[in-house]
Amino acid sequence: MGKVTGFLEIDRQVHKYQPASDRIRHFREFTLPMSDKEVEKQAARCMDCGIPY
Repeated sequence: MGKVTGFLEIDRQVHKYQPASDRIRHFREFTLPMSDKEVEKQAARCMDCGIPY
């Protein structure tokens, strides 16, 4: 479980996307991955509420 008040202290970060001009050239994934540190911060927002997203 993350920090109970983590969702209040850490801002939600959404995925970044490749520019549309690059995406129209291929059919691959177009979201840019977060760094390990960013993923850890987002995971700390989890309150372990039991809702499976």
